[in-house]
Amino acid sequence: MFLKITPAVQKRLNKYLKQPALKVLLNFDDGVGLYSRVQATCSLEVNFNLIIVNSSADLTDFDSQVNTSMGSFLIKGYSKEFLDEKNRLFLTKFGSLCLTGDRTGLIANNLPIIDLSQTTEKPKIGLEPIDEIAN
Repeated sequence: MFLKITPAVQKRLNKYLKQPALKVLLNFDDGVGLYSRVQATCSLEVNFNLIIVNSSADLTDFDSQVNTSMGSFLIKGYSKEFLDEKNRLFLTKFGSLCLTGDRTGLIANNLPIIDLSQTTEKPKIGLEPIDEIAN
């Protein structure tokens, strides 16, 4: 599995990858783990984001990696099923990051870059409340 990163995206990520202590997580935002912002959902949406972390980050959920044009990015192993063997990360005409696969086509059309490289404490899970079941 390979992720081709276009030069425009490489330019955005270079400031992080020049620092050897930082790692890039290609995070499948599915409600699993410390870095997920959403609760588990039954919808068909696939949400990915790029998270920049330092050497003190908890990487428990990131048990695999994907090779990229810029080295290896860590990933939740099971989230590979949402990627193709050949993938591409590029900037749209609006400046957002877009992830596509050779066979699948559009995988995620707006990947944010979340910089947690200065964080020294574990992130707090900030899930949005959902409808509560009445007693």
